[in-house]
Amino acid sequence: MLRGSCPCGGVTVTVARRPDYLNSCNCSLCFRLGTLWGYFSPAEVEIEGTTKSFVRKDIDPVCLSVPFCPGCGATLGWTAVGEPENPPRMGVNMRLFGPGALLGLPVRFPDGANSDESCPKPPRRHEEVPFQLESPF
Repeated sequence: MLRGSCPCGGVTVTVARRPDYLNSCNCSLCFRLGTLWGYFSPAEVEIEGTTKSFVRKDIDPVCLSVPFCPGCGATLGWTAVGEPENPPRMGVNMRLFGPGALLGLPVRFPDGANSDESCPKPPRRHEEVPFQLESPF
């Protein structure tokens, strides 16, 4: 079990396990948020504290809600809006956890900025690397 928090400590996020991998996406949302995503079943994630959400409406159909801490603005993750994924999953901002919790996890670099609906899985920007304390991302 891993427990992380936003910078102000107003919201904590607990996940049941380490994610299988981390995603460093460059789509318009992820790039601006500066996130490093881990993916989980919603049943594996507990968010405690007061949150607000931003619903991404720049893509059609609307598909993501992004909860954040109203105290410090830290992005906590994303959840599906509308048609749920099968199996259900959500993204958790793994930057809320200490870097030691992420050591050795594979980091993938999907090219979300250059993908579209015709491509169900974005191409890679470059090869996967293990997360390290001196990682340049």
